[in-house]
Amino acid sequence: MSAEHLPPRAYPWARPAAVVIGLLLLTVAVICVREVWLRNSRSIHWESWVGPLIETVGNTTYQLWMLPAGAGAVLLGLFLVWVACRPRTRTHLPVGRGAAVWMRRVDIARMLSATARSVPGVTTAASHVNGRTATVSVTGRAPDANLSPAVTAVLDPLLGQLGLDLILRVRENAPGEVRP
Repeated sequence: MSAEHLPPRAYPWARPAAVVIGLLLLTVAVICVREVWLRNSRSIHWESWVGPLIETVGNTTYQLWMLPAGAGAVLLGLFLVWVACRPRTRTHLPVGRGAAVWMRRVDIARMLSATARSVPGVTTAASHVNGRTATVSVTGRAPDANLSPAVTAVLDPLLGQLGLDLILRVRENAPGEVRP
């Protein structure tokens, strides 16, 4: 793939983590500004928020909860590193060879359903695309309509024109039958 034709990807998992960490750091910055302002102000005599915290942390002795808390902090750090380095998932499939056109799986499924509905004898059609498989479920007017070959004959060339290397499966439902 050239740099101009990079595939669309889902947003990174690091985005929500970065937003939360950024908000926490902004809160720490506001508290630091408050402390500096209190320390340098001669007219305001409020209680410090950071002073008691530093004294408490400085005078703390080992407690039983500290070891699991430290292990949890290490696990959280490892998770955040994994989130930052994790590759983003692919959300689209390439249309054609070397073209810079991409389609979402749901859009491919909608196109297949609409095309299958245009086949004579098909009353309803539903489809979904998972991985490299496209499954189309059709319902005909008659219980023994045998629509699978006709639907396959219409959909296979369409997938070939688009250059989608999907395995096509056509399911035939009896009228009134609902299948997932």
